[in-house]
Amino acid sequence: MVPELTAVVFSYNRRDVIETTLRSARFADRLVVVDKGSTDGSAEIGKAYADEFYTAAWSPTIEPTKAEYIPKIQSEWILVLDDDECLNIEAIAYIQLAVRKRQFDVYYLPLRNYILGRHDERAYYWPEHHPMLFRHGAVRFEKKVHGGKIRVSDNHFFVRPESGVSVLHLSHSDARTWIEKTNRYTDERDRASSVGVDDLTPAGVIRAMDSWLSKVPSGEDPYLTAVAALRGIYDVVDMVKLWEQQQEDGNQRFALLCEELNRDYDALGIGRRCVTVG
Repeated sequence: MVPELTAVVFSYNRRDVIETTLRSARFADRLVVVDKGSTDGSAEIGKAYADEFYTAAWSPTIEPTKAEYIPKIQSEWILVLDDDECLNIEAIAYIQLAVRKRQFDVYYLPLRNYILGRHDERAYYWPEHHPMLFRHGAVRFEKKVHGGKIRVSDNHFFVRPESGVSVLHLSHSDARTWIEKTNRYTDERDRASSVGVDDLTPAGVIRAMDSWLSKVPSGEDPYLTAVAALRGIYDVVDMVKLWEQQQEDGNQRFALLCEELNRDYDALGIGRRCVTVG
């Protein structure tokens, strides 16, 4: 019998929060965990909760894994969660009712981001919606970073943030994890970007930062400036790497420079030792 609702959790090295995510999804008819080779014990936690557990090939971003596994899920309804996303009580009740009523094909749920360990409704990131509950086939997942979710059905609904329904996204506990993810995601060539190479000018960099910093209320908590600055830094790094991808590889430049310097050193004819490595 095909399950009415399957919750799919994608996991990689989030032992600190994945059990909370899985506990929030236990109400589904089936709980599936897709783990990308975790080494911190996340996989063992996933196996303890999952009705079905799969080990996927590791990739630096989540989009290719979702593109591969979600079409394979046989279920009337699918709820997709990352390992750092958990449902609040109101969201659980709402999802159960939505599945029973079958009014829409795709539900966009409010995402309550926790960045630097906090959520603040005055921050730039609130409110944000993602298509996390949908009928099988109503959302298509592709490999493009930040552009992998494509709604196929026009019969969709955005759940109002004022309803109290939300997905708690425990994404970045500190600036280090934000910067690490920024570097990893902007390394991917197949990614959606809100900036371009032409933006890499002094004025363009200022615009990129100001587009986020301008959302900070005057004189408010420095936290609001911190998270807006991190978001602006992502765009600046993104435009630098887009430009860099059009240039000659820096490693090749270093290799050629070292070859030239080594020839100059050898030409001096004063080497005491001749060492060959490798």
